[in-house]
Amino acid sequence: MTAAARDGLEAEDVRRVVALPSGLLEKRGERVSIALVRRVWSGLTDHRAAGPLLGLRAARQLPLGSLDLLDYLTMASSTGAEAFAHLTRYLPLLADAGRVWTESDGQSFRFRHEAPGGVPSLVELLLGLVVARSRALFGPAHAPRRVQFAHAPLAALSTYEEVLGVPVQFGCRFDEIVFDRDIARAPIAGQDPQLRSILVAQAEQALSRVDLCGGAAHGDDFVPAFRHALALALDAGDTSLARIGESFGMSARTLQRRLAAAHVSHRELLQELRLERARRALGAAQLKAVSHELGYSSPSAFHRAFKRWTGLTPRAVAEGGVSSPAGRGGGARQRGAGGPPAPPAGA
Repeated sequence: MTAAARDGLEAEDVRRVVALPSGLLEKRGERVSIALVRRVWSGLTDHRAAGPLLGLRAARQLPLGSLDLLDYLTMASSTGAEAFAHLTRYLPLLADAGRVWTESDGQSFRFRHEAPGGVPSLVELLLGLVVARSRALFGPAHAPRRVQFAHAPLAALSTYEEVLGVPVQFGCRFDEIVFDRDIARAPIAGQDPQLRSILVAQAEQALSRVDLCGGAAHGDDFVPAFRHALALALDAGDTSLARIGESFGMSARTLQRRLAAAHVSHRELLQELRLERARRALGAAQLKAVSHELGYSSPSAFHRAFKRWTGLTPRAVAEGGVSSPAGRGGGARQRGAGGPPAPPAGA
């Protein structure tokens, strides 16, 4: 919101668009659910005065120090390698819905980010912040060589390159900033070993307080956020917990525990999503196309799984059978009890 106001939007206009819960922004250190983050960025980037590249432009409006402990720890680091090591370890203090890491070879040093189903504007804000801070800390001699995004462009390529000042590519496997390898050894002018040790202790303490199991989605927001990630995963053809966990910054085991705490299961939610999509699609498409879209190996496998769950054939439901698996009994099915069967292996 600060960056949007500095970018020319009226503060009250921004506040009205994002419609945040009362007093949220005044609670220092408050964790914000990924579901709310998605809604806020969607509202901002759809706003006529903001435009599609608000996230990228915002990175130029937030100077060193704006990111609080994360910024100050970076400035107190001794070299580029140490600064990036701190960034990748403590980024969850800022956002924990994806993962970041670095890789280097004989020619380049790469900062990488991955968040399947992530918010493009938020990804652009993150990479824009790293580009801006690398210039401020290391100067033009260690400027990025290239920036790559996994998502499709939100505006003309020339606009991205004008804002970032480097060549930009889209549709890549990772979000990535490529530097010359020498940035790892580049000294930081403001390095302060004593201050750095104090800040590391504070960062470790703060990190221990971050509920990484709930940071990506708290309380009532978790299941809707998981459903959203599951829908994106189904579109991408990989609905495994390991893959979905990447978008939350969680392991598959941790994600399972979070689902169990919410009294739902991955299998149950996947079957509900498939049934929902099947009902929408069956009236207008062939059974073969629908079974393929939902990840089944054949129409017969989809037919058997569908009938096993609903008690009806796909055609009967398409012609107006029941509205839900529990609908035939007149009540809502108890969460976590007797969930629908998973499709057969390989389906």
